Amino acid sequence: ARRLPRALALRLPLTRETFAYAVLFVAAFGLRFWDLGSRALHHDESLHAYYSYQLFQGNGYEHSPLLHGPFQFFGMALTFFLAGGASDYTARVFPAVFGTALVVLPLLFRNHLGRTGALAASALIAFSPTLLYYSRFAREDIYAAVFTLGLVICLWRYIAERKPQYLYGAAALLALAFATKETTFITAAI
Repeated sequence: ARRLPRALALRLPLTRETFAYAVLFVAAFGLRFWDLGSRALHHDESLHAYYSYQLFQGNGYEHSPLLHGPFQFFGMALTFFLAGGASDYTARVFPAVFGTALVVLPLLFRNHLGRTGALAASALIAFSPTLLYYSRFAREDIYAAVFTLGLVICLWRYIAERKPQYLYGAAALLALAFATKETTFITAAI
């Protein structure tokens, strides 16, 4: 209860760097959400949307290795619930949110990348045609990218600072990555 007023009183200094990150975040958000439902769902997207819709309707979830892990289905079903229904747009909202979050992650790695490096990494992620495509595509790829980059950041910060919360964060991200896609076995081996 004591921390709430302090958290609400948080003030960010308006520096050029803060302004640049704000512009990048707004641009990334706009690129990922603009006209999101204008094209028909790709075959893979339609499968993920269909099984998420079944979950949203209360018909449960049954894992199929063909469709990867349950994270995306529960996330998309939650989006359907919050949006009040399913559509081509709402099927792509969850990956667009994660694609936007990916742009902000280098900020957490600023101590290692430097100010210019972190800003450049965020800009490259924000405007990368490939990452933009997967941020607007209802598949598991963008979630795996966010979890993997988050895992790398947590492990590097743990090595630098030796704070256990980074290990806990890494463990949580690794668990989410395993619940998303099988390629996490390769990530864990690396």
